[in-house]
Amino acid sequence: MRAEPHKIKTIKNLNISSYTERDVILREAGLNTFSIKSTDVLYDMVSQGTSAKSQEQESGSLVGDETYAGSRNFEKLLFAVNEILGHEHVCPTHNLNGSIKLITTTIAEKGSFVFSNSDLPKLLVENEKLNFTQIEYAKDSKYSGNLDIEKLKNALSSTKHIAYIFIDVYANGYKPVSYEHIKQVCELAEKYNTKLVLNVSQIVELAVYIKSVDPNFSEKPLKNLVFDIAKAGHIIILDASQDPRCNIGGLIASNDYATYEKYMNEVTVYEGLHTYGGMAGRTMESFRLGIFEMVYESQAQWIAQQVSFFAENLKNIPKYIGADGVYIKADEFLPQIKENQAQALAALLYQKAGIRCLVQGKYTNENILPIQIPRLGLTNDQLFHIAKAIREVFDERDSLGTFKVLNTPTWQDEAIFGWNHPTLSRFNYECEAYRIQTVEYVGIATKEERKAIAEQVGFNTFLLPSKDVMIDFLTDSGTCAQTNEQWSMYNNADETPASSKDFFDMVESLKEITGYKYIIPTHQGRAAEHIMSQVLIKGGFVPGNMYFTTTKLHQEMAGGTFVDVIIDEAHNAQSTFDWKGNIDISKIKKILDANGEGSIPYISFEFSVNLAGGQPVHMDNMKEVYLFCKSHNIPVMFDATRAVENAYMIRKKDPRYANVSIKEILREMFSYGDGCTVSSKKDYLVNIGGFLGIRDDEDFYKKSMDMIRVYEGTRTNGGMSAGDMAMHAEGVREMIDYNYIKARVEQTNYLGNKLLEAGIPIVEPIGTHAVFLDAKRFLPHIDQENYPAQALAVELFIESGIRAMERGIVSSGRNKKTGQNYHPALELVRLTIPRRAYTNSHMDLVADGIINLYKKRESIKGLEFVYEPENLRFFQGRFKQID
Repeated sequence: MRAEPHKIKTIKNLNISSYTERDVILREAGLNTFSIKSTDVLYDMVSQGTSAKSQEQESGSLVGDETYAGSRNFEKLLFAVNEILGHEHVCPTHNLNGSIKLITTTIAEKGSFVFSNSDLPKLLVENEKLNFTQIEYAKDSKYSGNLDIEKLKNALSSTKHIAYIFIDVYANGYKPVSYEHIKQVCELAEKYNTKLVLNVSQIVELAVYIKSVDPNFSEKPLKNLVFDIAKAGHIIILDASQDPRCNIGGLIASNDYATYEKYMNEVTVYEGLHTYGGMAGRTMESFRLGIFEMVYESQAQWIAQQVSFFAENLKNIPKYIGADGVYIKADEFLPQIKENQAQALAALLYQKAGIRCLVQGKYTNENILPIQIPRLGLTNDQLFHIAKAIREVFDERDSLGTFKVLNTPTWQDEAIFGWNHPTLSRFNYECEAYRIQTVEYVGIATKEERKAIAEQVGFNTFLLPSKDVMIDFLTDSGTCAQTNEQWSMYNNADETPASSKDFFDMVESLKEITGYKYIIPTHQGRAAEHIMSQVLIKGGFVPGNMYFTTTKLHQEMAGGTFVDVIIDEAHNAQSTFDWKGNIDISKIKKILDANGEGSIPYISFEFSVNLAGGQPVHMDNMKEVYLFCKSHNIPVMFDATRAVENAYMIRKKDPRYANVSIKEILREMFSYGDGCTVSSKKDYLVNIGGFLGIRDDEDFYKKSMDMIRVYEGTRTNGGMSAGDMAMHAEGVREMIDYNYIKARVEQTNYLGNKLLEAGIPIVEPIGTHAVFLDAKRFLPHIDQENYPAQALAVELFIESGIRAMERGIVSSGRNKKTGQNYHPALELVRLTIPRRAYTNSHMDLVADGIINLYKKRESIKGLEFVYEPENLRFFQGRFKQID
């Protein structure tokens, strides 16, 4: 599998601490990584309760039936267990410990024996005054978790009081058990009149593993194999925080009512009523959805593939490959240390790179360190860097001379250690500075299905249903993944049509960035364009650095005429000039010479020019244009929708700004203008919203406020909800973070470079928000009158499930006087990358799809309109292929 079968919906920003800061934190924690606060951890490499949820699971938190008895969520959980795991009677518990406790106290007598392939139940079993015996493993290279059957038989036959047999399907996290072995143990349990308790918390990983190593199961659907494995146990227990990807929760299930009745009656003592068992209704709702989702074949394959990818990047590191990550042989990793090797390695990894791994349970000298991957929670780039940090520690391991326990702990979490304070080299992450919190499943359709869908919507990618789109690069407008902080602000907003605190927060955050006196919220960017155009344009010519569709339309509707004054290099897709968004001042002079002073109501000056290929504007050009316009009493109005991307390019490409913060660069950029319109759905990291900023023109402000009240909403919301204004304020604070904007723009660069290396014709230099395919060079056999960019966009969807947007002759429209198509020099397909929503693995998949399509480009046919709207025809127009 090339990429995740989902996109990112919500993220949590990570705190990247310095080596010196981590040194202090680690010493304060007594070198025990358990005691480090989560806010001081970069990557928490524990799989229990740390996975990313689906948006459906997250929404389930809002529909929890919080009742003490007879919860609807319990009924739905019961159905999920019946359907996926094949057990009829279900008892919820608060977690796996609760499940083991309940079973042990209800079906076992004091002094009886529990036989197991894992030490998982040992502490609890012994605490309940039962005897615990871990049976030796069989010598099975594929299934290292299988027990030695003869030794198990001997133990059973020589024991009078048997409590139960406990089989962990992935013993200790890295020893898989075969399906045949589970059935064999079940038969033995029945022969000796006891029960097989099966821990199915990692049953999906086991099923994927079985399918990969046993040809007899390779074609069996994952869901069916999971069902069969689970049904082989008399009693199953499931940790909701493992395969179902919940934060907490668990359950016991059985098909034997008599057994179920025992722990159902006892659950009220230890857990809660038998219909909630210590879980909130919202947790049960998330749990039941997680059970259904865990057997999605593509998702399970991706989780397994990430484990393999991680292990492949740890060559020469002594390890076991487990269900959820790698389990490092710390005694071989640190042979110079004779005790506490796992704890020592955990401390080194935190000191090196802020990675937390845990050693838990009773205190002993541990020699295995689990490095577990939160399911769906990390990208492959992040795993690569984590593996790199581990390799570097391995190379520097000799710097650790001693690692001693300084107290007498009973439990691992109590231990305090001391060491010789080794010095490690500094580690820098060059990957995303967030972890994934929730995901959104993407559309999966066959090529034949996509072809039929394309025909149904008239070969217009704007009309494709998103449920059928695998990777959606139509736009970056309102499609970003948002942070936990933004959602927290949203939920804490004060909704009112009057003066919400969130309005003032949004306004102040924008004043701090722009330096402008007046900030007017609008429901989105085109509303701000409408107001600005109606207030400022009374005929005349509006020069701009290339048109944008809605901007140009609003200018024309207000009686103005757009004139392109961008530098000539911008119209050449193969020009490698770095600042193709610049305005050519001589072109403004020509308008004034021909039409006189006062003929220009304002300059429309766009940052990171969209239709030029996301091309930035140089700071000097902004200043020169502003000074020229000031001398002619012409306002400069920025389209600051992608201001942050432009600021990043200035910092990256202009040595004078290499060490200047993004915020400071933005303040200087805005200082060279009299106002701005913004669609906040791009750089400002919100799903909806926009604003009009005015430097200090009070008359402009008052007229705009009149229009706000008529067309948008109140003066303190402009058509936005308080929640969206709260999100906007937080988005402004997040957008200026250098780590964020660097990752965002460089991801675009990553995709562009992959295409250039393959010889795919794209606009150069690679832009900030999108990669633009040059349809004229991609499809030279299709005349521009037959809409080659539109044809290429729709064929890309049919071929690969990728949705992109035409930006060429269709978007340019027709001359209203002659009825003829405008013929722009650039005929492009825009691959617009949503912020924080996709990973570089998705970029690899997109590149593969485009490269494959390029190889058969001559088979692509041109198009003609069958329905053509008068305005903005690219939104609703329909086409047919030309035979």
